[in-house]
Amino acid sequence: MFNTDNRGQVGIGTLIVFIAMVLVAAIAAGVLINTAGLLQAQAQQTGAETTSEVSDRLQIGNVVGLTNNTGKEKIELLNASVRLAAGSDPINLSKASYTIASSENASIINGSQAGDAVNFTRKQSLDTTTSILADQEDLMVVSFNLTLIDGINQLDDGRS
Repeated sequence: MFNTDNRGQVGIGTLIVFIAMVLVAAIAAGVLINTAGLLQAQAQQTGAETTSEVSDRLQIGNVVGLTNNTGKEKIELLNASVRLAAGSDPINLSKASYTIASSENASIINGSQAGDAVNFTRKQSLDTTTSILADQEDLMVVSFNLTLIDGINQLDDGRS
């Protein structure tokens, strides 16, 4: 009445289709996990770069302008006391960029290329041979000779 000889072949076919589906799902899962890992690594790198850009800051204390002795009443030398802001990584001041601005113009000075225009005086907790601020206790005075910096006019007394 019924033909029972083909019943095992139908079960084997179903098993083969099931195994194929499991293999395809496993490959797809592997690709997704790999892609997620790559995206996570890229996100961590971007986050670290962003944090270093934002968090490495200086805290500027007193800024004092000094005039020349010729009676011109022009500020020729600016002394700024600086230290690391809270949470900042060490900063090499000789490789930092500085912006000096007045109401009329501004200039960006690269510390490593400034020559005699930018000088560093160590004041507190620093070795005499370094321009690197490593701790919040470190204090250094950065001196800017305005006569040697292109794009900055000497400031009149009482101007900022």
